[in-house]
Amino acid sequence: MLSRAFHTSNRWTNRTLPILLLLCFVIATALGLYALSFLRAMLVAERGNELAMNAAAVADTVDRVLFERYGDIQLFANDGVLREGTLKEKSARLLRYHQLYWYYSWLGITDATGQVVAATDDPSAPGAQAINPIAFEEVRRTGTIYLEKVSPSTEPQQQRAVGFMAPMYGPGGGFRGVVASRVPIENLRSIFEQEGRRRHGQDIYDWLLLTHDGVVLSEKQSSTGTFTAPTKLELPSQAHAIADRNQSGFVEEIHHRRGNSVVTGYASTRGYRDFPGFDWVVLFRQTHEQVYAPVDRLLWTVGGIGILVILPLTGFGIWVSWELGRERTELIKTRQDLEKSVAELGRSNADLQQFAYVASHDLQEPLRMVSSYTQLLAKRYRGQLDSDADEFIAFAVDGASRMQKLIQDLLAYSRVSTGNPQFEPTPMGAVLSYALDNLRNAVTESQAVITHDRLPTVTGDAKQLAQVFQNLLSNAIKFSGEQPPRIHISAQRNHDEWRFSVRDQGIGIDPQYAGRIFVIFQRLHTRAEYPGTGIGLAICKKIVERHGGRMWVESELGKGATFWFSIPDPSRDTSAARHKTDTARLD
Repeated sequence: MLSRAFHTSNRWTNRTLPILLLLCFVIATALGLYALSFLRAMLVAERGNELAMNAAAVADTVDRVLFERYGDIQLFANDGVLREGTLKEKSARLLRYHQLYWYYSWLGITDATGQVVAATDDPSAPGAQAINPIAFEEVRRTGTIYLEKVSPSTEPQQQRAVGFMAPMYGPGGGFRGVVASRVPIENLRSIFEQEGRRRHGQDIYDWLLLTHDGVVLSEKQSSTGTFTAPTKLELPSQAHAIADRNQSGFVEEIHHRRGNSVVTGYASTRGYRDFPGFDWVVLFRQTHEQVYAPVDRLLWTVGGIGILVILPLTGFGIWVSWELGRERTELIKTRQDLEKSVAELGRSNADLQQFAYVASHDLQEPLRMVSSYTQLLAKRYRGQLDSDADEFIAFAVDGASRMQKLIQDLLAYSRVSTGNPQFEPTPMGAVLSYALDNLRNAVTESQAVITHDRLPTVTGDAKQLAQVFQNLLSNAIKFSGEQPPRIHISAQRNHDEWRFSVRDQGIGIDPQYAGRIFVIFQRLHTRAEYPGTGIGLAICKKIVERHGGRMWVESELGKGATFWFSIPDPSRDTSAARHKTDTARLD
């Protein structure tokens, strides 16, 4: 019996155990590589979305800038001096417009035959701008504005421009000629430089501006000194942008010049209001090496340390197993040690099961552990590693904190639908008082002046409606600008609903973003300017919609904002408890 046990133990120590140790090492290495690959994919997705947002912002700005030039040409065509003035007055007015609107490289007007009579350059000078006869005839025939697309095949890159041409008519309606302008593509580079900066740092992403057919109009690394033949590209990003002009996104592709792999965000210009636009494609790019850079060094450092620890342990385990095979006299002790190890493994498995239960029911606990231990690393090894390691650890702590806040906000957002299933009569005056109590410290610190009209009683969930008031008042205080906040809450009856408003005198909101601010995690400012996760208004909108109402905003930049929300009340019972108008200033 003892011999059989000995031979079994000998085979286990000499063959099976080394194989298992090697297998564990291979599995651990594979899991580490998988985690690295997964994290890199997340980084690509995050940076790709950022590139797509930059491309969409630039495309929208280009449309808006060219729409303004579209409006300028109409203004020029109706200028009485350009139509009726002397040649000297016309030239002076064109030079004045050229100074006011720096986007233009040339402005000129013609007579009824198409001859240039006044321009910002001398029409008789060598190389002076000539009027496109086809465009002139089209304007004279139709009486509409003509948009002259860029001609990359015939112009040096620094002279490639789009043209605007509009007809001029006399008092009797007679055709007097046209006014024309040219906007060089290179004058739009400032838009890419201003809008195309990276989220961290001042460097500008690599970018391209293409025509619908893939001809390069301008790019970040362009040579503007001499004539260069136009480059026509066929890129996956361009194909995606053309396939759906209303949708931005990102793809991974090969750089057209350097041949390395890049992440490319794309968007298309779509015109602006009644301006049809020029159908261009905007691309923003970053190499995979740049995308991975923020975490690669930390990952490889951690991975290297892990390998340096695991490899010696694995080798030591194999050596121990061979020693156990040769040391037959220690069989009994080895079995005892094995039984002890089995017991410890059982306790370890029990602990592991408990940990798995906690991890599956409390997503925030791992984040707290990551934050705690990275802070410990920062405290213990600060100054012993390089500055990049300290910075990466700080990034990890900040990321864990922000993820914890995001999870809490997501839970709050998801629990909106699980509120009190039975709506009850709710005095909105009492609801507002409850919200003000929760904001007492913020109101005191900001010296806010909050007033309200008499508020009605509606049918709803009092706790959730208090959350709506609290979020709206908190935002009004946060975005109040330099002056102490002045906020007024009112309510008015509109058919079978009550409409509540929260009006402030803060920094205001651009009307074009009025719908975007109610989307979850959508922000108009950076975290450095104003803290928060961008979910407060989304929660308000979801609560109001749960009550069968709707929410909207009326605002202009610098003129404050008024947030409205409606609560249905078909009973028209307005006799419930109200609060008289007063001023709630907490000193």
